[in-house]
Amino acid sequence: MKILVINAGSSSLKFQLFEGDSEDVILRGHYDGIGSVCRGSCLRKINGEKESCSTGSLEQAVFDMLRLLEERSAINSLADIRAVGHRVVHGGENYSSVTEISTTVIDALKGISHLAPLHNPASVSCIEVLVKTLPRARQFAVFDTAFHQTMPEECFLYGLPMEMYRKHGIRKYGFHGTSHKYLSRQAAKILGKPIETTRIITCHLGNGQSICAVRHGKSLDTSMGFTPLEGLPMGTRSGSFDPEVVLFLLGRGYTKERISEIINKESGLLGLSGLSSDHRVVEERAMGGDLNALRANNLLMKRIVSVIGSYMAEMRGVDAVVFSGGIGEHSSLLRKEVLSHFEYLGLRVDEQANESHRTIISEKSSRVAVLVVPANEELQICREVRMAMTGRGAEDRRTGSIPSPTF
Repeated sequence: MKILVINAGSSSLKFQLFEGDSEDVILRGHYDGIGSVCRGSCLRKINGEKESCSTGSLEQAVFDMLRLLEERSAINSLADIRAVGHRVVHGGENYSSVTEISTTVIDALKGISHLAPLHNPASVSCIEVLVKTLPRARQFAVFDTAFHQTMPEECFLYGLPMEMYRKHGIRKYGFHGTSHKYLSRQAAKILGKPIETTRIITCHLGNGQSICAVRHGKSLDTSMGFTPLEGLPMGTRSGSFDPEVVLFLLGRGYTKERISEIINKESGLLGLSGLSSDHRVVEERAMGGDLNALRANNLLMKRIVSVIGSYMAEMRGVDAVVFSGGIGEHSSLLRKEVLSHFEYLGLRVDEQANESHRTIISEKSSRVAVLVVPANEELQICREVRMAMTGRGAEDRRTGSIPSPTF
């Protein structure tokens, strides 16, 4: 059973074709620079090989992808694709599990596109094209926000008037949920423990970053909020700061558009270091004595420590801490510095294992296990689609006392 996993962005399209039963990847690809200033000069990467292509729209990229699947003998015909799993960034409160796509679902996604204006419209566009082009394939949406729908109200509400939630849907939604779900389950599997008995902190650290407290297999709390801007400083995003700063800047003549540019595209590691949004560059320069890079690196590590520490207290302990993403998987220095703050809890890092980026980097005597697990959202999407097709994909839904918002 072949399952196609799609991740559509405003100017990009990623895909992986899986043999669903074995979970083997048959073909993977990435289109970047679709449309806008890159119109006509899109970069296509298939199984790691880069080449230029002429795809001026997301729809053209989809058709090019389907053509390549046949040309590369990944499929004999389009009819071989039994199911498509679409990564959708935002499901609001409407969706807390993998959902088979229908016209009703598509309309609902359009209705909440204002919550993720850069991502959801692209996903909807891709869904509509593939529903029409692959009429025999079952199509499913897997939401970044779904995993976090188990957060209790004391974790997802802000200290704002309740009208802001009920009328406008202003609350913490959380993101990277598919990744956090995969990481927590993979960690439990590696440790040989039932996910239902564990307390795990998953750290998805890359250009975009978030941390999640996973208690007994469910998201208890997470660092991203109403948008992916909240939480840790990232490549170019500021992370959390006093919201009064925005009002201060508006009073100094900054427009809301300019403020949005600053906090989303000019802040984080780039803004703090003045060098780069790439943590590899910042860390290397920091180790070389560059004070601006050192400042950015230290601030990021401090924020990670603060979130991990708060989640340890929130869950009344922790069994494992998991690092993933470009930074989490490859920066042994960041892992070492962050984890050194928790030695008082009996957490012990095996320095050789950490430097070698092994799967388990904690000492055997450590009271808290520490793991490095490669991110694999696409595999998690494939698994959820496969389970949904066999009737085993139901997820736990949040049950709370607050009525659903009317936005």
